[in-house]
Amino acid sequence: MSQIKSFLSYLVLGLLALGTWWAAEYLTPRDELPAKQVRGRVDYYSKKIRRWVMDETGRPKELLLADTLTHYENDDHSELEKPVMTLYSKQGPPWVIHADSALVPGKGDQIFLYGNVLVLRDADKNGRTMRIETTNARVQPDAKYAETDEFVRVLSPPDTLTGTGGQVWFGDDLKVTIFSQVRRKHEVPQQ
Repeated sequence: MSQIKSFLSYLVLGLLALGTWWAAEYLTPRDELPAKQVRGRVDYYSKKIRRWVMDETGRPKELLLADTLTHYENDDHSELEKPVMTLYSKQGPPWVIHADSALVPGKGDQIFLYGNVLVLRDADKNGRTMRIETTNARVQPDAKYAETDEFVRVLSPPDTLTGTGGQVWFGDDLKVTIFSQVRRKHEVPQQ
């Protein structure tokens, strides 16, 4: 009798182990792998592009240069390598925006800049240059507006402004807003 009890005990333990394995294998939710980004089919590709946009009077409004442009037909977006965008002002020097890469959705009303982003402007009528350094920004060329959530450094000697997150309105009336951890340094010229 004791052998039957031992056999039944082992049988019950074996069935319990088998049931636990089955429950763990088939009843636990599966880890879902993230869907692989489908880039789509390339319908055209260009190297060393140069695209001009003129205003209604025929004066240059924007100039876009890039090492490569790849356009994808599935969602009508373009990817740019080493883009340089120049936004012209009616008064004063143009704004020149550099990035490591960019994504331009179909409409092109907003451009997503990735990697290092550098914005430059030569001296204005007051003799002040402007250099803005950040990463990963969004630009709306028609609105002459850019924003980022990343660290920003604005250099316009004798001033330096740093912080996290910001907005810039380009054009003749420059406006810069830094959202947090704002620091300003003003160097007084020595006489």
